[in-house]
Parts: sequence; C-alpha cells; structure tokens
Amino acid sequence: MKRPRAVIFDLDNTLARSFEAPALEMSQGLENILRRIPVAVMSAASFERIEKHLLPGFSVSADKNRLYLFPVNGAGCYTWENGAWRPQYHFEFTSEERARILAALKGSVEETGVGAESPKYGKQVVDYDGYIAFTALGLDAPREEKIAWDPDGSKRRTLRESLQKKIPDFDVYIGGTTSIDIMCKGVNKSYGVMWLAKHLGVEPSDMLFVGDALYPGGNDVVVIPTGVQTIQVAGPHETETVIEEILKACSG
Repeated sequence: MKRPRAVIFDLDNTLARSFEAPALEMSQGLENILRRIPVAVMSAASFERIEKHLLPGFSVSADKNRLYLFPVNGAGCYTWENGAWRPQYHFEFTSEERARILAALKGSVEETGVGAESPKYGKQVVDYDGYIAFTALGLDAPREEKIAWDPDGSKRRTLRESLQKKIPDFDVYIGGTTSIDIMCKGVNKSYGVMWLAKHLGVEPSDMLFVGDALYPGGNDVVVIPTGVQTIQVAGPHETETVIEEILKACSG
C-alpha cells in the first residue's frame, strides 16, 4: 500500500458493529494513525452519536486537531478548535422537502411491503436534519435480527428503487444492515471527501476511504467518482487488518 495523505473511515460495520462503540484495539489503531496523518470518520450517524461512541476510545493525548468528523453522511463537518468541536458546514432539509420525503417513503413502504411486515423496535423513521433514515426493524432492534433480516440487500434494493422513482431529485442509498438513507442530491459522502481534500490541500486520489457499503446502491459508493482510493471491508475484523497495513505504509 502507498502511504495515503489522509484516511477516511466509515463508522457502522467498518470501525464498529452497527450502533456500537469501536473496540479498544480499533481506537488505539486510529490514534496511532492520527500521530502520522489526518483521519476522518464519515458516517450516517448524528454528531452526537459519533461523539458518544467514537471519541471516548481516544486517550487524552490524542491529536484531535488532525481528526475530522463528518456526521449525517457528509452533510456536516466538525473540527477540533480551541478545545471544542466546531461545525465547518451543515446542510438540512426544508420543511417542504421533509414532507415530500416522508410522504414518498410511506407510499413506497405500502407499495413494496418492505418494512411494513416486520416487528418494530423503536423508531422506524429518523430525521437527522441533513438526511432521513428508514430503519426497517426500528433503531433498537437486536443485532442478530438486523443481520438476519436482509443479508443480501434485496429487500432494501426493492424499497430504494421504488423510493428513488418517487423522489428523483433526492439521493437514496442503502446503509447499515436494515436502513435506507435519503439525502439532498449531491450532499453526501462525496461532498465530504471533496471538502476534506480541498481543506488539506491534497488530491482526492492521495487519500484513502475505508467502508463497508461501496457496492452499487450503498451509501459509501458515492465516493468512488471523486477519485479517492477505496477499500471495501466486511466488518471491523477486516478494518483492523487495513489499519495495520496503513500503519506499515506510514512507517516506511
């Protein structure tokens, strides 16, 4: 592996199991990378969840000035300045856009039956301001049920295709294990990649993106046209190996 100028990681199913904190070894690996090059975490999660799950794993000596947080699928960016996390940009839906999306989502669930027949564990529809997520089993569903519900992604592909036809002026992607993400067109992880490259003064091709949803329709696949290097992983166990390779490249 060639030494990247910066590394961008997805969070759920990449650095950690969905809606869980990274293992201590993962956090230590990220901190070791931070000592060498900038690191970004780009996730569908809200800033509050990234702050809760990711940041406690770092030591007090971690160089947060090199850490970039991109919540809500790149619709926002936070950097560490003067002892606090401060927003660099933030996009959100208008009330009219939000109403259109929710109406289309309701129609697609009724039309396809995807998510309508499943047991619910908490909220199914979550509004993160910068994007809206539909979680078929609910936010609080047991991990085992999430994994078993749509292992090949076929249910979510059916829902995504129906929804994209209803709201073609928005981006609709598959995320996590049971989710569909709806975003403002063009305001997604590719926007975050380009912002970071410009901010650091490097080419996207000099950076590396590591994620679990780089397949067609996945919410990571949008970064590919930026030219950023990419590595697809099947979970945190593979990400640990990638981190070892990155550290070797940075030490050479």
